Amino acid sequence: MLFPYFELAASLFILLLAFQVWTRHYENRLARFYSRFGFLAFLAAILTYSFRIAFTLELAADINRLSATLWAFVFAMYFHFVLIFTKKERLLDNPWSLVAIYLPPTILGSLFLFTNWMYLRHEIVAIGIISQPAPLYTLFLLEAGLFCLGGACLLLNYGRRAVQPIVRTQSYIIAFGSIVPVVVGLITDMFLPLFMGQRIVPPTVVFDIAVMNFFIFIAMRRYSLFAISPELAADTIIETMPDSLLVTDLTGRVIFLNEEARKFFHVPEEKIAGRGIADLFRVKDDFYKLYKEVVEKKLVVERFAADLVNPLGERLPSLINARVIQERYLGETIGIVFVVRDVRG
Repeated sequence: MLFPYFELAASLFILLLAFQVWTRHYENRLARFYSRFGFLAFLAAILTYSFRIAFTLELAADINRLSATLWAFVFAMYFHFVLIFTKKERLLDNPWSLVAIYLPPTILGSLFLFTNWMYLRHEIVAIGIISQPAPLYTLFLLEAGLFCLGGACLLLNYGRRAVQPIVRTQSYIIAFGSIVPVVVGLITDMFLPLFMGQRIVPPTVVFDIAVMNFFIFIAMRRYSLFAISPELAADTIIETMPDSLLVTDLTGRVIFLNEEARKFFHVPEEKIAGRGIADLFRVKDDFYKLYKEVVEKKLVVERFAADLVNPLGERLPSLINARVIQERYLGETIGIVFVVRDVRG
């Protein structure tokens, strides 16, 4: 009977990840949507745990109606999240696209809530109460597979075409972190019970969603998926134009640069974005000295003289202003902004 408590732990883990993103990055549209997705997944998971330990089979069946309905919307929200991540703005701006995404879970939810067509029976086994799906449950399998595997394919294609290595890595982490648990869940929770008439392995849906959420969280925390946003850097960009501006994460990896910076270094953005900014300093010790002043001592550095070099090896005498970027409300340091002035005359 320990199995339900493992589901409880996985449910709380999902909630923790959503809460972390909401409190740290809620100014970012993608972060806000991910948090909602995670919270809905938590509700579905906690209800799944609840029906597992219900006092009666009738109560378990009623709770299961709610949890299955929420799971249907979780899969749709995952696909919606992928559309936002892959910048499918044309689709997202079309209201019919949202109808296409959320109509299937609405229909399935109605079948779960108001009919007895989706389950053959509920029964008590060693791991708690489980449900045995009816043939119409195949619609649920198709919805989950279409949204989850379709979303993973969009991520893989987006990563393959991405110019910036960081974006490519993010896409692949989320895609592969989704494909494995989704395939496991489709087989163990849907395919085998439907076609064998019984559950021969414990349900895994709660753990599958927890793994998906974990990989999304890893991608955004380790690879700055939400950490640097245009909103956070907007004031600095406006104030410093038309000088060259580069924004990095705390390791010094370039997240983005403005048009003046591309002109200054005489190369396309992809030649610099994703690289360590230390590579642009002719003398690496100059960068480390500047980094220590800005990040470790939290100083605002102005008119720091240094020779930069572009990827073509050309020397670029410069004056650099630098300061950290902090999350507006919590004060967490999340990156560094460099403003570079050309002093070649």
